[in-house]
Amino acid sequence: MKLGIIAAVTTLAGALAFATFTTSSAVAQDACVRNDYKTEMVRDACTSGGQKAAKDVMKKFNKDNNIKSCNQCHSKLAPSYDLKADGLEQFKKLGGKLIDTKGAKPPAKAPAPAPKTPAAPAPKTK
Repeated sequence: MKLGIIAAVTTLAGALAFATFTTSSAVAQDACVRNDYKTEMVRDACTSGGQKAAKDVMKKFNKDNNIKSCNQCHSKLAPSYDLKADGLEQFKKLGGKLIDTKGAKPPAKAPAPAPKTPAAPAPKTK
């Protein structure tokens, strides 16, 4: 009876370990490699659905604009998808929206807390 319990516990532990490792590696593979986004479309896709979503929206963009190959704008593909020098310009000419970094205001800083001043001594009474 003890041997059956040990076998069941070992099997359960092995199954949990397998499920944990396969789930975390699948999530890690799906995350976008880049984190400095220059286009709204890719930024939104990466934040909501990862690398697969970004690839899907770019494929749709290419199809809608009769672009035959990703290599028209990208010098390298997976995993980094490096752009050619004119890649963003081509994207913009085809109607893609770039993220405005020039006109964007930096986030407002919180006001600094007022410095603490020591309490003045109470006046002396005679």
